[in-house]
Amino acid sequence: MKRNNISFKRDTFKLEILKNLKLEGQFQFPVVQGTNKILSKYEVIPFNLATGIENKQKYFVHFYIDDYQFDRIWNYPEKYLKLLKQFKGCIAPDFSMYIDMPKSMQIFNCFKSRVLSAYWQANGILVIPNATWSDFNSFEYCFDSLPKKSTIAVSSVGCIKNSKALLKFCEGYLEMKKRLSPAHILFYGEVPESLKSDKKIIQIATHMQIKIKGVI
Repeated sequence: MKRNNISFKRDTFKLEILKNLKLEGQFQFPVVQGTNKILSKYEVIPFNLATGIENKQKYFVHFYIDDYQFDRIWNYPEKYLKLLKQFKGCIAPDFSMYIDMPKSMQIFNCFKSRVLSAYWQANGILVIPNATWSDFNSFEYCFDSLPKKSTIAVSSVGCIKNSKALLKFCEGYLEMKKRLSPAHILFYGEVPESLKSDKKIIQIATHMQIKIKGVI
């Protein structure tokens, strides 16, 4: 049997990070602290543009992009900590949770988001919690360790054009509100028609909207 050796230069299992974080729930997700921070529409920048942008203190970094463009923050969390500290803050990582993914993979992606969120917060970064789900089965764990009555970020990217995916998204959104009672909801992407009356929604601009406006 392998020994639990965490002395490697690269902490593959993130045990060095985890030992300093508070865990809770059935799946022992790290606890993410809440915030009442709200953002202006053009105050966000995708992670894949983070290194090249000037005036970093004007922006929050978001991860509503393909996973391959930010998976490195999980593989090398210490390396990217210095970069992220240069920004006003971050929206928690949005690792994908697709319905056709194995449950174990969905849980792990949810876990990764919590680990990095709590790790960044412990290192002085302002993190806006992010809620992600797939379908009803994910409700068992996908809201665990997220704060109540906090600002929560969500994204509808990839859901709007598929009627089944849109239905699952809206079901999860309503469950998120029921369980977390968020103070504000930062919404990245198109707001579904059935949710447009929600006064807690603050829509933030997508990368394409920002490019059209000429902010970056």
